[in-house]
Amino acid sequence: MNAREELTPQMADYEKKFTDSGEVRWLPYLMYFHPAEHRSPVVNTDASGFRYSERGGVRYSVADHAGIHSARVLAGSSTVFGIGASADRWTLSSRLSENDRRGAPWLNFGGRSFNSTQELILFTLYRHLLPKIEEIVLFSGFNNLGLARQPSQNRLEHGAFFNCNQFFDAFRPEPAGRRRGLSLFGRGDVEEAVEPPPSLDAQIDYAADLTLRHLDVWRALAADLGAKLTFVLQPLAGWIRPKGSAQEEALFAELDRAGRFSDVYGDILTRDVCNAYAAKLSDGASKLGVKFVNITPFIAEALKPDQWLFVDRIHFTDQGHDFVSKLILDVI
Repeated sequence: MNAREELTPQMADYEKKFTDSGEVRWLPYLMYFHPAEHRSPVVNTDASGFRYSERGGVRYSVADHAGIHSARVLAGSSTVFGIGASADRWTLSSRLSENDRRGAPWLNFGGRSFNSTQELILFTLYRHLLPKIEEIVLFSGFNNLGLARQPSQNRLEHGAFFNCNQFFDAFRPEPAGRRRGLSLFGRGDVEEAVEPPPSLDAQIDYAADLTLRHLDVWRALAADLGAKLTFVLQPLAGWIRPKGSAQEEALFAELDRAGRFSDVYGDILTRDVCNAYAAKLSDGASKLGVKFVNITPFIAEALKPDQWLFVDRIHFTDQGHDFVSKLILDVI
């Protein structure tokens, strides 16, 4: 049994339908979203694909909240969706609901592998299902930064998205009269010139500008709803501390052997990048009149050296979700 199977057996459930290697549910406008009405001991979704939150044994979601007259929204990507939680009751939205004494529950508006464009579109498409919304917290930021290294033809005006290579390859026009051969990896016989990634500073600038552009629209939506809005920059393991707990280090090493996360994202996994990115987002959010929180230093200060927080470099354990939810409530 490897470290992942031993320490995080729940991840096998996510692999089936909630990762790029699983069964992807393709949708118009959003590109992809979670399977609808999925049922398992680990993950349950409503008729639209939103994950259920749970408080006191009662579950509720964006499309299934009978009897709830007002709520709070936690929006973002896979960390908000709750990849890593062993059950719905351990996601961030569920822990916020359990730990928030103000009463109104938190709805899970997370979209796995979403960038800020998709997060915004998701909210506009499903806003009509919501009860009265008192507060919106955007717990986001990493995916825009992680995708900022994509070639310019993938980023275009609204940012690259995960699986975008599949999309562009499928619709790439072929010259008349030429049959395109396939290599082992599905590429054409004639390789296109590879565009080098932008500089690190350019990646940070691009990601911050895109995030702030969409935050301005969230600001307008929140104002229309009469809801308080806060942007919380989500943390990465390497932004919090250079070395994780024993469990984290075992998991990170195994994941690095299986994939290329460190190779692809290594230059943005440092504290210096977090500080530079957070500074740009903080300055921009201030100009928009939106509260901004970099949660990383709060976690770093409160975290014990041997405390296990992450199942991978971006997603939390059950106790990690609970721990971070309390810090979120302290800072918003």
